[in-house]
Amino acid sequence: MIELIAAGLSDVGPVRANNEDCIGSHAPTDPLVGARKGHLFVLADGVGGQNAGEVASATAVETIIAEYYSPSNHTRIEPALKQSVQAANLRIYNLAQRHVEYRQMATTVSVLAVAGAHAYIAHVGDSRIYLWRDGRLTQLTDDHSEVAELVRMRIISRGKMRDHPRRNVLTRALGGRLILRPDFVRQPLQPGDQLIQCTDGLWAEVADEEIAEVLGECEPDLACRRLIQRAVDHGTEDNVSLQVVRVLATSDDPQPQNGRSGWLADIFQRINRS
Repeated sequence: MIELIAAGLSDVGPVRANNEDCIGSHAPTDPLVGARKGHLFVLADGVGGQNAGEVASATAVETIIAEYYSPSNHTRIEPALKQSVQAANLRIYNLAQRHVEYRQMATTVSVLAVAGAHAYIAHVGDSRIYLWRDGRLTQLTDDHSEVAELVRMRIISRGKMRDHPRRNVLTRALGGRLILRPDFVRQPLQPGDQLIQCTDGLWAEVADEEIAEVLGECEPDLACRRLIQRAVDHGTEDNVSLQVVRVLATSDDPQPQNGRSGWLADIFQRINRS
């Protein structure tokens, strides 16, 4: 089973009255479950009036963790991630339809499963997951926002994302619609790698180079505290949340990859057996 150390911290920030971010993680006590499903880390940044953002983000984190490790869920990591995210989306969507105070609530979500020698990611919104390796920071997720679309269309430069007036307008969010299209990523890992999940309260204020520097200097728990302080010092007006995972040792992957990814591989295996 993969060996790692991890820490997380969520802060309301210096301006906001409520914290609409939510973080959660789970390390199975059953070694068989841990070897098969790995460690799970979930981070969400809620949006919506009348404190509904808090409800959306907390619902996403709780539902995904419970669903991912449910005995009724898929035994393979990537299909289990897909089912968990879809279950959270449906629950948030239904809450918003049934309760007037939750209307139009939604949330970003970044889900990270670490098992064997890989990180498995499911992602919706503009919270981010980065890989730190040998002092360099690489963004593993794509932002689902209007300003990110402008960057992809080469209308504005990446350097102008942080200050753009449309930066907070999401194009995809959990609970926003009944049918959801998350992004899925698989990243090979090696000892010494670090993974960081963070909301835009951090990445919009603290440059990638500064995040990389702190991760290289500190253990995960201290890195979380220092990065939140950096965001506050830089003038963030948002909630600030992050989780940092440091890989100490990898192991054999819990499931053979067979050159294909996730549920597609499972479909091909079923066809080959039939």
